[in-house]
Amino acid sequence: MPSALVSTEIVIGTLILIAAVVLATTYLRRRYIAGGLPLTLCAMRPAGTDRWRLGLIRFGDNALEWFTLGGVSLRPRHRWVRQRLLLDAPVHLGGADAIPVLPDAYRVPCTDGGDDFELALQGPDYTALRSWQEAAPPGYNVNVA
Repeated sequence: MPSALVSTEIVIGTLILIAAVVLATTYLRRRYIAGGLPLTLCAMRPAGTDRWRLGLIRFGDNALEWFTLGGVSLRPRHRWVRQRLLLDAPVHLGGADAIPVLPDAYRVPCTDGGDDFELALQGPDYTALRSWQEAAPPGYNVNVA
């Protein structure tokens, strides 16, 4: 029969192994999701709710994709096409509306067709989103004068 010390060592070793697997899975998932495209931390909330959900946002060639921060899914939870996405003026989040993980963030009301939602981004990330939304990928609308 193993002693209490050996049992404790087995439990601690198992916990360390589980923590290492979780960290490795999170790191590899983030690397796979990025796939060479810009990826940033962002919060999203659908219209009519008060709860912000943290996630990762990826600026694709013609779509903006939002992934949940936790979990193992490699598919985006939300996908918005660039041509249909409308961004309103940003509003600084402060006081009771502030998100602790995103200090100095801006709330950006967005519309995609009939779907209304809000994104919370830090200043430089909002600038990147606005630039991405206004730009066109190479070869898109080439014949426009």
